[in-house]
Amino acid sequence: MRTKRSRRLALSLVLLFLGAAGAAPGRCAAPQGPPAREPLSEASRQWLDEVVPYIITPAEKEVFLRLGTEKERGEFIEGFWKKRDPDPVTPENEAKLEYYRRIAQTNKLFSTSGISGWRTDRGRIYILLGPPKEVQRDFGSQGSGLSAFTGPKETWQYWDLPNPKLPYNMEFVFVDRFGTGSYVLDQSFRADRGRNALLDAASVTFQFDALENLSEALKNPFENLGNLKGVITAEVDYDLVPFRWDVFAFKGTPKNDFLPMLVEVPYASIPVKKGEGADLISLNLTVNVSDALGRIVFGTSRDVNFRRTAAETASSGDRSLDLQASLFLEPAVYTFHLRVLDNYSGKMGTSHREVRVPELDSGELALSDLVLSPTPIEELRPAGGKAGAGPLPGISLAGTSSDIGSGDELNLYLEVYGLSLDPATGLGRFAAEYFLMQDGKTLSRIPASQTPPAPERDCRLRSSFRLKDLKPGDYVLRAKITDGVSGSTAWKERPFHVSE
Repeated sequence: MRTKRSRRLALSLVLLFLGAAGAAPGRCAAPQGPPAREPLSEASRQWLDEVVPYIITPAEKEVFLRLGTEKERGEFIEGFWKKRDPDPVTPENEAKLEYYRRIAQTNKLFSTSGISGWRTDRGRIYILLGPPKEVQRDFGSQGSGLSAFTGPKETWQYWDLPNPKLPYNMEFVFVDRFGTGSYVLDQSFRADRGRNALLDAASVTFQFDALENLSEALKNPFENLGNLKGVITAEVDYDLVPFRWDVFAFKGTPKNDFLPMLVEVPYASIPVKKGEGADLISLNLTVNVSDALGRIVFGTSRDVNFRRTAAETASSGDRSLDLQASLFLEPAVYTFHLRVLDNYSGKMGTSHREVRVPELDSGELALSDLVLSPTPIEELRPAGGKAGAGPLPGISLAGTSSDIGSGDELNLYLEVYGLSLDPATGLGRFAAEYFLMQDGKTLSRIPASQTPPAPERDCRLRSSFRLKDLKPGDYVLRAKITDGVSGSTAWKERPFHVSE
């Protein structure tokens, strides 16, 4: 039996929490201290108020607000995530990726009435505890008057949570009191206790226990590094819809590269819903790009819905569904976050990869990314358009693939930027040579071929090779370009796979 003092302390802590829970994340009063020498930038304020309000500790927030420069704040943010990394040996920070996954999911599932999903009660529970093991939905009923209306509610069940301070089973009830789609956490904890629950001493103890559990559940789970690994591994499997993707950098506007993306989802991995006379497919592709501070600088989401006959399904074999997106970004290092979600089953696949967007408009010799394909590559730019002319419409990557059949033709597309022009003739020229490599060793070299002189500093290059005597496996094609006027060189390489 708990003592009166412990109950008073528990109730005080819970009331303190409940008073703060109604406020928007990150809107607590800033700790007192000397003013910052540099004003808090919009990026830093957004990180504090909208990225980490649920997991930053009061002490960390105080330190962050006392920092004097944006450089110090950037170093703090880097250290903030590093100390939460459960496995520093791996290249990825599992805690950071998991946190962003949950935020993205809450915005997809719980956004309503202009309120982002992460700001809602359901969003907060989801971010801190992950997806529930079971959800029960009650759509409410209407009696003889408004007073008899019981709005829809959701009951979330959790069990076997990694936090040892929590009970094995936990239940959260969210109520949509006005039928508007805005669910709030029911904190009464009186269900199944009867009207006189508060008159029962056992029920009073239950009240304190439940409120203490709620307070503990809504603490930052990333504080306790000993349990962090469990939080990550207890999450759902995000490889239920596997896919491949690639992004290509081309010269775009004066300040931005143009980045078309190709996402390949094997038909064999796509869940289908049986319809009348056809299979129904409904996928959602979501792409988010974050910068070094963790800010989302680009985001897009699109649904793909179509029907396939039984014959089309049977003949799909090992082919893939190609999904495309494109964006403009300034040269820098970014992290791309992709998710393919099956709208029928809720199964998904995710991928997170660091991408360096190169400087292609410096005036010096530079190359776009290599595009490889088993079929001839048509013009990727508008007819008559110059490489580097922008803004550009979407580049079509349909049919391109880095999976080449043994004995097939390997086609490539490359753009060359910043060629020097001969002062005497006003013309530029370059030579291209190629290297076929495997495991870091050069298997063969295709000698350089000279292109005809031209007045353009930016040029396109298309070529093809017949793959002969190549065993199935992974290879790399390197293209080396030599400026015929300045003598400078640049190269790009792209991996590809040779199949049976």
